[in-house]
Amino acid sequence: MVSENRYLMSWESFWSTSTDTPGEIFWDADPVHAAQEDLELFRDYFSPSLPLVDLGCGNGTQTRFLAKHFARVIGTEIAPAAVELARKTNGAPNVSYRLLDVLCPGDAQRLHEEIGDANLYVRTVLHQLSSADHKTAAESTEQLLGATGTLYLIELSSAAEPFFSQLIQRYGLPPGLARVFQHQITPGMLDEKDLAVLFPHDRFTLLRTGESRIQTVQTLPTGEVVKVPAFYAVLRRR
Repeated sequence: MVSENRYLMSWESFWSTSTDTPGEIFWDADPVHAAQEDLELFRDYFSPSLPLVDLGCGNGTQTRFLAKHFARVIGTEIAPAAVELARKTNGAPNVSYRLLDVLCPGDAQRLHEEIGDANLYVRTVLHQLSSADHKTAAESTEQLLGATGTLYLIELSSAAEPFFSQLIQRYGLPPGLARVFQHQITPGMLDEKDLAVLFPHDRFTLLRTGESRIQTVQTLPTGEVVKVPAFYAVLRRR
């Protein structure tokens, strides 16, 4: 892992100051409203004989849920503080957590050498990176997939930016999102059209795609839970 990596510094700061208080982490929704809904979209495409890698697992909330449905699950994060928190709060007999930087190709290569081909669960990871880094991250996912793994990713869609603008204008900046900004984390967007560039048709088969929503922990004064516009895709190497 590259210690100078600016993402590492920001995420280590974020996770090292996280207390696991309910509602503190903006995207840390109940798995019933997150991984469960995702599971219905990708379950039939994932080979049960392969390990599942939860890339960018955060504190492991969704990872532990996925471990109820797959024999071996590995949660990966860039920040040591996140790995430590995940091990402490979301451990399970068939779950392990480890460091992995998607912008360090050697990390993905070493994990693949250890576990072989894997299915990948990637929930709102790529939009956290600048567009200049998307290609390297996609190459890391390709390395982890190997020849037989399947990728499920869900990302904020192009509709997310106007959604947030309207949300903030009407209700102010959500506390959980404000905390993200306090740690110099500036989430961006991933346009749906970027998929064909990052995972080109000559190397990947798009098995399924569609619109979705990312449920957050933020509840509005109306009682409505904030759900951010997103899109999902299920892909496999040709």
